[in-house]
Amino acid sequence: MDRAAGGQVLQVVSGDGSFNTEGVDEFVKDTGVESSGVGYTVVAIMGPQSSGKSTLLNNLFGTRFEEMDALSGRNQTTHGIWLARSTKVAAPTTLVMDLEGSDGRERGEDDTSFERQSALFALAAADIVLVNMWAKDVGRESGAGKPLLKTIFQVNLKLFQPAPSRRRTVLLFVFRDRTKTPLEKLIDTWEGDLQRMWDSITKPPQYEDAALTDFFELQYAALSNYEDRAEDFLAETVLLRRRFTAGEGADESSFLRVSDEKLPGHALALSMAKVWEVVKEHRDLNLPAHRVMVANIRCGELMAEQLAAFKADAAWHALAEEAGADLAPAFGQRAADLMDSCLEGYDEEARYFEAGVSEARRADLVEALEALVRPAFEAQLALLRELALTVFKQQLQQETAPGERFVDRAQRYSSEAMEQFDSQLSEVVVPDTDWDVAPARAQLQHDISAHVQTTRLEHVGRELAAAQKAAQRGVSSAAMSLFEAPPADLWPRLGRVVAKASSKACAALVASVQGYGLEGEEVEGLYADVAAAARSQLLVHAHEAANTALSRLKDRFNQVFQRDEHGMPRTWQPSVDITAVTAAGRRAAAQLLSQLCFVRGDGEALASAAVAAAEAAVQQLAEEGGGASSGTSGSAATGAAAGGGRRRGGEAEASSFDLLSAAEWPGVGDEDVLLTPAQARSTWRQFMSDSTFSVQQALATQQANRAAQNRLPPLWAMAAMVVLGFNEFMAVLYNPLWLLFLLLAFLFARTVYQEMDVEAEMARGLLPGSIALSSKFMPAIRKVTRHTFDSAKTFLQDAPEESNTSNNNGNSNGGGGGVRRGGGAADAGLRSRRREVEMTDASHDTGTALHVGTEPSASSRKDN
Repeated sequence: MDRAAGGQVLQVVSGDGSFNTEGVDEFVKDTGVESSGVGYTVVAIMGPQSSGKSTLLNNLFGTRFEEMDALSGRNQTTHGIWLARSTKVAAPTTLVMDLEGSDGRERGEDDTSFERQSALFALAAADIVLVNMWAKDVGRESGAGKPLLKTIFQVNLKLFQPAPSRRRTVLLFVFRDRTKTPLEKLIDTWEGDLQRMWDSITKPPQYEDAALTDFFELQYAALSNYEDRAEDFLAETVLLRRRFTAGEGADESSFLRVSDEKLPGHALALSMAKVWEVVKEHRDLNLPAHRVMVANIRCGELMAEQLAAFKADAAWHALAEEAGADLAPAFGQRAADLMDSCLEGYDEEARYFEAGVSEARRADLVEALEALVRPAFEAQLALLRELALTVFKQQLQQETAPGERFVDRAQRYSSEAMEQFDSQLSEVVVPDTDWDVAPARAQLQHDISAHVQTTRLEHVGRELAAAQKAAQRGVSSAAMSLFEAPPADLWPRLGRVVAKASSKACAALVASVQGYGLEGEEVEGLYADVAAAARSQLLVHAHEAANTALSRLKDRFNQVFQRDEHGMPRTWQPSVDITAVTAAGRRAAAQLLSQLCFVRGDGEALASAAVAAAEAAVQQLAEEGGGASSGTSGSAATGAAAGGGRRRGGEAEASSFDLLSAAEWPGVGDEDVLLTPAQARSTWRQFMSDSTFSVQQALATQQANRAAQNRLPPLWAMAAMVVLGFNEFMAVLYNPLWLLFLLLAFLFARTVYQEMDVEAEMARGLLPGSIALSSKFMPAIRKVTRHTFDSAKTFLQDAPEESNTSNNNGNSNGGGGGVRRGGGAADAGLRSRRREVEMTDASHDTGTALHVGTEPSASSRKDN
């Protein structure tokens, strides 16, 4: 061990390859690395002999490695591998390894094993490896040390099997004696060389797809000439040193990396010894023979030249462009001729070199050529497949021949398309290649089958949609009319409507998809879809009817309440039983509400005993609620919650279902519910409230009619008329003319009263009735007067005829004169009564004509 003022310098490996185990152990202890844990860094440098490696390390890290004396000649200075501690990098503790230079004349051409061993040792043991090289050597093969790097990269993967992207060694390429070439240009050139170098090495199977950057982190630096520009060199080393420093003086682009796989300091000596042992015993690091090395280099250059010539060949460019645009005639043979021409040029030049190397490079060239031609070949296959598929689609779109099924036509055109593809495939396949065309053929078959299936599904889908629409139209036309005036057997009739519409639509559907290869399950599925569409349309109308249940209940109630069994409007005479009529109307409304509460499957009564009991109890409550004329909203409101319907259970079953607290219909699925019990109760309460008003109006009208018929003057008025009108009464009795006049006046006034329909007009209110009567008074007077004069005129014209007839009858029956006179008086009385009735009917007809749209009051209809 040599000691210097700046620190210790230790020879780790001697020139003959002996590892200094004891010295390394002592060095690790003396420098404090043993107690530093993982807080240390190992830096190594490699490069050509006499390239200034030791000088760089001494100025960069403050070490005392021996430097070459240029005045004494250019000779080997560093023998083996040396180790020192940096005095200029305080943190972390930095150990620096100076490796023996490569390409030295002392070891000769055939003794390069040690430089490979030392380089591989540096890659395995160091955290940062500086690769010292001249800037002017970038782009050269041997001058840049590429063979050495290629070998150590390959053997490093084989021996140490590093894990990709875990602990990456930093490779710092230091370009010495920087020239005018920008650093970026040097980096681009060198990285391209590294990539080609990495691609060309033989890798273990697990690293076939790994990249160089998965194991190494590439960094770059450029330094000025040490002799001509010493000050610039020293300043640049100061800047570079900052990238090795941690803490306050560290540069942002530091080379220091944290790794979980780093060994602690006390195991460093043992680790270095084991690494050197593995490297020393590996025999594959020996250089190949000179002939093999030259064959590798030259055959690689020939392969690259032929490949570049093939890429630049105008014939290949024309063929590639033609293949990308359309089917190229004889593409396979033309591509094979171009590839054979390229291989022939390679064989002509490579026959003078090592056979094994030239054959390997030829195989690489064939692989590269196939990689260039294959995209055009696959494009030709794709065009050929697309052409066959297009022809098939066009043929399939043609009209079907009479009697030919779709499946038969599709099978025939499919066979023709595959035959067309196979016949043209021979012009596309490149001879002497093992490219498989089976996937393209299978893809064509798959595309044809997919198109057939798509066409089939589209046709079936269109026909199914048409059948569904037809079924929905059939259901809508019948359901709308049934829901407008729901009969007692609403749901059975709706069930028959749905079944009929579905059956008719399914028959048309089956006829339209004949020949499309539908299986039994598919046909059943179509039937189910059509039936579901019909039922869904029915549910739409059912929900619409349920949403307007209140207005439908009022219409049903008014139909029963306002009209009699003959369909005529009721007059609410005193003889009409309003209570019974109200009960009947509400029972009808309750029955309608029961039909709108839930859907009855297939028109049958629900099989559930719970539902039957609930309907029976609801119907009973509905009848009890509908019996009262005023219509309270208690039990009746709850009574129609399920709505009437047929009773299917006894009283014991009905009482088991509490309608007041029910939240759902027992035994009825949610999809069949149109109105929940709560909604039904609310609807019924509103209906009871609205119907009560109509009942009250009817009662008021009936009471008014009864009062009109029983109207008599007060007793005091009658007494006053007897006392005060006694003289006038006696005068009338003594004077028949007054009696006749009063009788005629009474009849005239009574006719005018009926003509004006006073009671009906006054029922509208005092003021509106008075206004209406004032407008009707004079027309009624004129009409009754005219009708009276016409009746009198007719009577006077008929009187002589009756007298003559009477006389003739008397003459012909002389023995019965007394009887005839009595009969004539009776006939005269009948004729008088008849004229009175005719005059009254005429007056009534005149009043009706003057009041179009106004119904006579109950009292006037009764009098008539």
